[in-house]
Amino acid sequence: MNKMVRKQVFITAEQNQKLKARAAATGVPEAELIRAGIDLRLEQKLEKPDWRAALDKLSGAWAERDDLEELLAKHRQGWARRRKRLGLAGSK
Repeated sequence: MNKMVRKQVFITAEQNQKLKARAAATGVPEAELIRAGIDLRLEQKLEKPDWRAALDKLSGAWAERDDLEELLAKHRQGWARRRKRLGLAGSK
């Protein structure tokens, strides 16, 4: 068995109730259910978000804009400059 590392997390009251109910119903310890849930999430394919598709679904002022890629690129450049100025990791 791998060495265990202690992590402390906050969950909602509803998640806590569901976790306790599942553990009682299955006889599986809560910690094991939590680890299994983490494994499931980490095994999912990491997909790059499709911002254009998401933005196309928006309504209001943003829905009518056709320059979103350029606008986002401009803002990313500004963020990169700020990160560099602040000496943060990953600055370009």
